[in-house]
Amino acid sequence: SSLIANELFLVFLGGGIGSLLRYGVGSGLEVFLGSTTAGVLSLFFVNVAGAFFLGIVSFHPFFASENRKSFWGSGFAGGFTTMSAVALFVYQQGSVAITSVMFALGFFAFAAGVALGKKKAGLNELG
Repeated sequence: SSLIANELFLVFLGGGIGSLLRYGVGSGLEVFLGSTTAGVLSLFFVNVAGAFFLGIVSFHPFFASENRKSFWGSGFAGGFTTMSAVALFVYQQGSVAITSVMFALGFFAFAAGVALGKKKAGLNELG
């Protein structure tokens, strides 16, 4: 019971930090690029970078404990990435092509993160 409460707290804390960072990325880009360009670029960045990071979290030895996986994987990466914004973007812009590119890049970024995490863990195969 206290272990579950601890994991929930870690997910909550990591998610809050990830969400704040996502907001900071969007706000920072908006200052320099304007709201329209920043929205698309920040959406791409947070989802592709988040997929890469989640790939690392999945296999890097630093993240091997359940507490670290809860904080960094479910919490931080979950709060940093944003599927709801992707759905809104597709609905408003109707841009399936851009969304498809983002998902493809996200998959490859995740695979790259997995490869890096496995390399640090001493695992060679990608499967």
